[in-house]
Amino acid sequence: MIQLGQILFILSVLVILHEFGHYITARMFKVKVEKFYLFIDAGFSLLKKKIGDTEWGIGWLPIGGYVKLAGMVDESMDMEQMKQEPQPWEFRSKPAWQRLIIMLGGIIVNVLLAWFLYTVVYTTYGQKYVSTDKIQENGLSFGETGLNAGFKNGDKILAVDGAYQPRFNRMVLDALLGDNIEIERNGEKKTIVLSDENKAQILAKEGRDFVGARNLISQVVIDSVAPVKNKPSVFMAGDKLQMLNNKSFVYFDELTDELKNHKGKTVPVTVLRKDAPVTVSLTIDKDGEVGFGENIFLAPSADMAASSVDEVVPGSEADKAKLQEKDIILGFNNRVYESYFDFTSQLKLSADKDVTLNILRGTQRMNLPAHVGKNGKLGFRLKSNNQPSYEIVNKLSVAQAFPEAVKESWQLLIYNVKQFKLILRPKTEAYKHVKSPVGIARALPDTWNWEFIWNFTALFSIGLAFMNLLPIPGLDGGHALFTIAEMITGKTLSEKAMGHVQTAGMIILLTLMVLTFGKDIYQLVADKLL
Repeated sequence: MIQLGQILFILSVLVILHEFGHYITARMFKVKVEKFYLFIDAGFSLLKKKIGDTEWGIGWLPIGGYVKLAGMVDESMDMEQMKQEPQPWEFRSKPAWQRLIIMLGGIIVNVLLAWFLYTVVYTTYGQKYVSTDKIQENGLSFGETGLNAGFKNGDKILAVDGAYQPRFNRMVLDALLGDNIEIERNGEKKTIVLSDENKAQILAKEGRDFVGARNLISQVVIDSVAPVKNKPSVFMAGDKLQMLNNKSFVYFDELTDELKNHKGKTVPVTVLRKDAPVTVSLTIDKDGEVGFGENIFLAPSADMAASSVDEVVPGSEADKAKLQEKDIILGFNNRVYESYFDFTSQLKLSADKDVTLNILRGTQRMNLPAHVGKNGKLGFRLKSNNQPSYEIVNKLSVAQAFPEAVKESWQLLIYNVKQFKLILRPKTEAYKHVKSPVGIARALPDTWNWEFIWNFTALFSIGLAFMNLLPIPGLDGGHALFTIAEMITGKTLSEKAMGHVQTAGMIILLTLMVLTFGKDIYQLVADKLL
């Protein structure tokens, strides 16, 4: 429900302000606005009230919104009005330059909204990103699709299409959208060219997670074990991997690479189990895997005494318990836990129950009454003081934040163009990953976080601006294109031709919506049934 609430809130903010852009520019030029609707009122509306000449309402279908301008062929397809003599208050009676401004009003507001939100976020929460330099100090770790594309664990990415990207998340996106990736491998520079087939495989299986930081093997613990084909695992939850075939490793990916040298063989694996080394016999399959990620789930290992609370999710059970950043959690119900794994494992057993958190705040020991959520979580993020931090946080003044907000919005617009070009390349199969609001909602966090919401709203606002700029009939860009053509040639489409064009555009848009909504709804139902 929280995910649904978040997407409805974000869509409502974006739709209302986008349509307000059309409304306010129309009123500036004295065009009569007949309707202003949040969401679509196909057949009926949830709420409506007429104020002056305008009917204000909320539709039942949350896929957008609209303003209906007198004397304009739009989504309403009201052709009867167009058969009458033009009136001074109608859209069609206004000069082309005024009509162009009205058409672009929503897009302009979307861009201004992004500028405003990013300025607020940068001054309030700070400009945050993961540093490319920091995260790849010891090289990078790649998933199966990255390795298949030609990368090797330990590689460092120097540039994509000749450009260096200091933000790691953007660097990963650049790699997926670019072609030539310059890397450093064992001190030598090499170039990897990602084919459309490589990109299709990455997008289908791992997405942006195809590359990440290298984990020290000492920082990884087996979080849980699920049997495969009713065969019990040789591992136990809480095991820490130590050696394979009597060979020790520094990084976890070195161990997984070594597995491929023993395909189809049974080898000894040493784990640390309850602080004691235990050696088990492990059979490696023909692909050089033992089910990591399939029947064995890994999690970061952290020493509770050397870790502190890095973030408390607003509105979460931890927030209600008044847990604070920099608090050191010792345990709960007067039991001390040395490892984060042990703490979270026991916390899951107390799901939907009241507990007493035992914490250290500064030098003072405190007990905080708390209620564990039904998912066995409290809603906080822990930071190990022994593990490296890759995040950069720059808290900016308004004078610094505004130009950065403008720069960020421009970069996001460029990324939208690049992603659209990727979608148009069939071999990448990127079109399969286009999401409707249903799919987007499922990807949102299950806790309410204002910092995330405002960042996502700004990101979505630029995406909405780009989408509406596309020269597709039925979108603002389509209307603007015809208006610009009129300004250049001095000729206008007939009302009949405009009606046909609008109909074609609506068919295209509705078809795309049916496909994306249908795909996401099918996936939602399938996930519930499986």
